[in-house]
Amino acid sequence: MSAVLISTKGQIVLPIAVRKALGLTPGMRVNVKVSGKSAQITPAPAKKTASLKDIQTLLKYDGPEVAVSEMRVTDYKG
Repeated sequence: MSAVLISTKGQIVLPIAVRKALGLTPGMRVNVKVSGKSAQITPAPAKKTASLKDIQTLLKYDGPEVAVSEMRVTDYKG
């Protein structure tokens, strides 16, 4: 077991042996579960990334077609 310090911001640095054992890399998220006076740290499941089809559905335009030449651009300083 390794002892670590808690910063004034409440942050801790996990020892490299712990990060390697859990397969943690920079930028990954972890879950922290408190049970009584102890805490358990486990890798959080990766978030599902959106597919191109998901994004196209969100950006779907149901209005009439508009020619590019008819589009109005305001405050353009090229």
